[in-house]
Amino acid sequence: MDSLKKLNQYLRDYKGTILLGGLFLTASNFFLIWIPVFIRRTMDEVELVVDDYSGDYTSVFEVLFSSEAGVVLAYNSLLLIGTVLMYGILLFATRQTLIVSSRKIEFDIRNRIIAKLFKLPQRYFAANKSGDVYVRATEDVARVREYFGPVLMYTINTFTRAGFIITMMIIVNPELTFWALVPLPFLSAFAYWVSGFINKYQLIIQEQYSRVAGRAQETFSSIRLIKAFNRENYEQDRFEKISDSYRKKKLKLDLVESLFHPTLNLLIGTSVVIVVWQGGLMVIDDVITVGNIAEFVIYVAYLTWPVASLGYTVNTLQKSLASWERIDKLLTEPIEIKDDKNRLKDQSIRGKIQFKNVSFKYPGADEFALKNINLTINSGDKVAIVGRTGSGKTTLVNLIPRLFDPSEGEIFIDGINLRDWNLSQLREIIGYVPQETFLFSTTIKENIAFGVENASMKMVEDAADSAQVLENILEFEKKFETMVGERGITLSGGQKQRTAIARALIKDPRIIVLDDSLSAVDTNTEEAILKHLNEKLTGRTTIMISHRISTVKNADIIFYIQDGSIIEQGSHDKLLAENGHYARMYQKQLLEQELAQI
Repeated sequence: MDSLKKLNQYLRDYKGTILLGGLFLTASNFFLIWIPVFIRRTMDEVELVVDDYSGDYTSVFEVLFSSEAGVVLAYNSLLLIGTVLMYGILLFATRQTLIVSSRKIEFDIRNRIIAKLFKLPQRYFAANKSGDVYVRATEDVARVREYFGPVLMYTINTFTRAGFIITMMIIVNPELTFWALVPLPFLSAFAYWVSGFINKYQLIIQEQYSRVAGRAQETFSSIRLIKAFNRENYEQDRFEKISDSYRKKKLKLDLVESLFHPTLNLLIGTSVVIVVWQGGLMVIDDVITVGNIAEFVIYVAYLTWPVASLGYTVNTLQKSLASWERIDKLLTEPIEIKDDKNRLKDQSIRGKIQFKNVSFKYPGADEFALKNINLTINSGDKVAIVGRTGSGKTTLVNLIPRLFDPSEGEIFIDGINLRDWNLSQLREIIGYVPQETFLFSTTIKENIAFGVENASMKMVEDAADSAQVLENILEFEKKFETMVGERGITLSGGQKQRTAIARALIKDPRIIVLDDSLSAVDTNTEEAILKHLNEKLTGRTTIMISHRISTVKNADIIFYIQDGSIIEQGSHDKLLAENGHYARMYQKQLLEQELAQI
C-alpha cells in the first residue's frame, strides 16, 4: 500500500485532466450501451411493419423500401449513427486525456530518475551494473506508466461498462442475463491465469534478452580483440548458445499466447450459444423478441474485453508496482555529496590545494584506500603522483572534484573547504582527464567541446593543437566532423587520450588533473604534449599521475604513494638522491629502456 500511495502522488499534477478523462470514458460507455438498443428496436419495428403489411410484395426488401418501413429504418439509422459518432468522439477524448496524462507522468518520472542519477555518488554506480540502471530508467518507467494509462483506463472502463450493460440486460430480462453471464467468470479467471503466466515468463525472457543484447554489445566493443586472437568462431558459438536459449523460452511463451485467443473465443462463443439457445426458448414462449436476442449477443460481446481485462489489469498493476519499487529505491537513495547551492562570490580562484589528515574508505571495504594524507599543492605548481598499481593515486585525485568525499579529514581549495564550494563552480575550475578514456558516439568536435557551451571552432582547434591531436584530426576525411563511433572505437588509444586531454584544456581550467593520460602515446608525442602543456598551463595547478618517470621528472614536486600513504615527496633529483622507492622505480625503467634497445 505504501508503494501505491507514493505512486498516486504523481496523479496530483494531472488530477483535473484524469478526472475529465474518467468522465469522457463513462460517457462513451453510456452511448455504447444504446447501440444494441437501437439495433433491437429497428429489428422489432421492421418485423412489425412486415407482419402488418398486406400488399402484394414478394420479398422482404420490397417491404423494407416501402414508405413506412423506410421511415423506421431512416430514423433508427440516424440515431445509431449519431450514437456511434458520440461514442467514437468521447473515446478519442478519453485517450487524449488519460493516455496523454500517463505519458506526461512517464516523462516526469524519467526526468526525476536522470536528475537523481546525476546527483548520486560514484559508489552507487560501482555497486550497480550499468544495465540495471538503464533498465530502471527505461523499461521500469514504461511499466509504471501502464498504471497511469492502461490500468487506470481499463479499471474505469470495466466498472462503468459492466455496470451500464448488466443494468440494461436485467431491465430486459433477468433470467437471460443470468444465462449470458455464466461463462464470464471462467473467462476472467482464465485471462488472469494466462496473463500471470505471460507476465512471469516475459520477465524471464527479458532477462535472457538482456544477456543476448549484452553479449552482442560486448562482442561489438571487443571486435578488434576477437579478430586479433582469431576467436570469431568461438564467440559465434557462445552467442548462438545464448540466442538458442532465448529462442526456446520465447517459443514456449508464444505457444501459451497462441492458445489464449482460441480459448477466449471459445468461452465467448459458449456465452453466445447459451444466449441464442435460452433466448430462442423465450421467443417461442413470447417472453422476449428476436431483437432482444441480437441485443444480448452484442452486450455479451461488449462485456468480453472488460471482464477479460480484469486479469490483465491485476497482473499489470502488480508489474507496475514491482517496477515502481525498483525506481523508488533509486529515487530514495541517499545523496552523500551535499551541494552548497550558493556560488562563491570571490571569482579570483588561484588553485591552491590542501589535504589535511585525509583518509578514505570505499563503502563496504574493510581497509582504507587512503590513510592520513597531508599535502599542500601551491597555486601554479606542477605536481606528480606516482606509485604502484592500486596504491591509491586515482582515489586521491578523485577527491578533488568531489567524485567522492573523504571518510576522515578535510580538503581545501584556496583555503575554502570543498564541502562549502558550489559543486557546479568547483567542477568548472577543474579539468579532469580520467584514467579510462571515454568518448561519446558523436563527432570529434562535439567530444572536444563537451565541457563548454557554444564553443567556437577556434577554441576546439586550439585545444586539439595543445593536445597534439590536431594533425591527426585534419588527416581524416571529415576532419572535426568525423564520427568517433561507440566509445571512440574508430580512434587509436593515443588519439582517444589526446582528444580527452583537449576536452579538458578547452575549459581553460585553473586546476587540471591528468590521470595516467599519456600512457597510450609514444615518448616523442609525450614530450611534445608536455611541452605544449607547460606553455598552456603556466600559472595553473597541474596534477599528473603516471607510471613513466619521463612524464613526471620535471614536476615541481613528486609524491610517491604506497598502500594509501605518502612515503616519499620531493623533486626528481631529491628523490633520486634519497635512493628510495622512487629511485628504484627510475632505475627499473632505465633498465627496461636499455633492454628494449638491444
